[in-house]
Amino acid sequence: MPKHKMVHKKQLTLKGFLGREALAREGWGRLANFKVFLTLLMLVLLARLFYLTVIRGSASRQLADENRIRYQEVEAARGKILDRHGNVLAESREKFFQEIGGQSHEVTGMQADDLEASGLAGENFLGELGRIRREVVREYPYGQTLSHALGYMSRVQEEDLAKGKNLSNIDFVGRLGVEEIYDQVLRGQNGARVVEVDASEGIIALLAAVDGDPGADLETTLDLELSEKVYNAMSAALLRSSVEAGAVVVSRVDTGEILALASAPAFDPDKVGQAVVDPRQPLFNRAITGAYTPGSVFKIVTAVAGLASGKITPETEIEDVGEFSIGDFKFSNWYFLNYGGRDGILKIDRAIARSNDIFFYRLGERVGLSDLRKWAVAFGFSKATGIDLPAEASGIVGDELWKIANRGESWFLGDTMHLAIGQGFIEATPIQVNMATATVANGGRKVTPHLALRVRQDGRVTDIKVRSSTLPVAQSTLKIVREGMKLACERGGTAWPFFNASYLVGCKTGTAEKAQGNPHAWFTAFAPYESPEIAITVIIENGGEGSTVAAPVAKEILDWYFAKDK
Repeated sequence: MPKHKMVHKKQLTLKGFLGREALAREGWGRLANFKVFLTLLMLVLLARLFYLTVIRGSASRQLADENRIRYQEVEAARGKILDRHGNVLAESREKFFQEIGGQSHEVTGMQADDLEASGLAGENFLGELGRIRREVVREYPYGQTLSHALGYMSRVQEEDLAKGKNLSNIDFVGRLGVEEIYDQVLRGQNGARVVEVDASEGIIALLAAVDGDPGADLETTLDLELSEKVYNAMSAALLRSSVEAGAVVVSRVDTGEILALASAPAFDPDKVGQAVVDPRQPLFNRAITGAYTPGSVFKIVTAVAGLASGKITPETEIEDVGEFSIGDFKFSNWYFLNYGGRDGILKIDRAIARSNDIFFYRLGERVGLSDLRKWAVAFGFSKATGIDLPAEASGIVGDELWKIANRGESWFLGDTMHLAIGQGFIEATPIQVNMATATVANGGRKVTPHLALRVRQDGRVTDIKVRSSTLPVAQSTLKIVREGMKLACERGGTAWPFFNASYLVGCKTGTAEKAQGNPHAWFTAFAPYESPEIAITVIIENGGEGSTVAAPVAKEILDWYFAKDK
């Protein structure tokens, strides 16, 4: 339980919170008082300056040549970032350095106090043992594991100052992750001091000081233990597959809370300079910015479109003929291509379980582009989910106008049929696939995924209210799709790693073909089946088959998740 005493509680929408920077404005009153104080202080200093230069005359002019008055901002402590259990994921800490004879070494806060108390060295004066330099550093104890969720810090740039966000030249600002999105909340209000310096800008005396206000603490939805398990499982899978890139998202199906988000390659928040020049692009967050052909995980949407539009019923049967032709183009099922097999007569639940391309080609033909695209958009494809992370991609769900504008070509029936199996002119992000999976699992409630739970400052708690909407689809339709996803994780389905699981899962595998190289390996699922709690989505770039590469990653994570409390 949080240690802070709750004084009062209020709610903000995620959109409003981000747009208005509501919490940051609470410090404006304090800032105004501080400016009044500075004005009075400067008047006193000007009076003192008049006395020294005019009244005391030449004696004072010599002193004025040797001494100067400086106003300095003092960086405020940045707020902590916490996981859902109160574990500190990022925090600012003061470090002290003793500088003497051109050398610098770190000392403890107690040692710095002792040096200053003895008059040997101080932050505001040069002593026999040099000077004390104070530095506020941002620490990320879990390094690469949470790098894309948290982000990093860097010195303010000219473009930051131009945005008018109450920044100064001494500030550090958040980049990527929640550090960037909630920068105004975490940063706080700087303090200030007036010092007297000598000709070399060394501080002679501290004349006045005003303490700043530390930033607010941000409590996130992340689960530290789960995040570590996710990152390690993903990293091991990449090593086994001899590939470098992938992403995993784990969320709560009822609330949209992101429990874990990992992207590879990752970066060290303390060594961002190395990441900038790394050709593998470790700063690229593949979980939300990577747009990929979704392959067969998109068949979840096609199934809903077919049932909701009335073009099929749960009893509709379509025969898997292995392969058929339209004009010069052949349309084949993966089972026929790889093994020469056919699945025979199929209904929709079995077609989902077997990921039967022939069934979904014909279903796409029946549904048509208009309805297929309508339901894709309804599930959240082709537009950003609104997750509170920067640079989210919107993806693509192509249509006639898109193809003409981007390819200069007309749309054909074959394009619609390929779209129905998640191929062709369609791209999706892992976070979009995860949200769609959660929507099917929870009965049609589409919840904006998010990482912020609440903000805590000075005993006050501000909860983040998240947006949601309900799909206009019958519960019976979603039930049929969920049943098909359950069969996919049982014997005879495509997700063979789950055949012997101790818990029931609803899932969908995906093998997304590309023009060149190995396919992207996809897997998305919700569990437990009877009472869905979490949704998990895995992509391994250029990994191969979803059932053999991505599904084992999810299995390892879910095994740990459901065993951890036993």
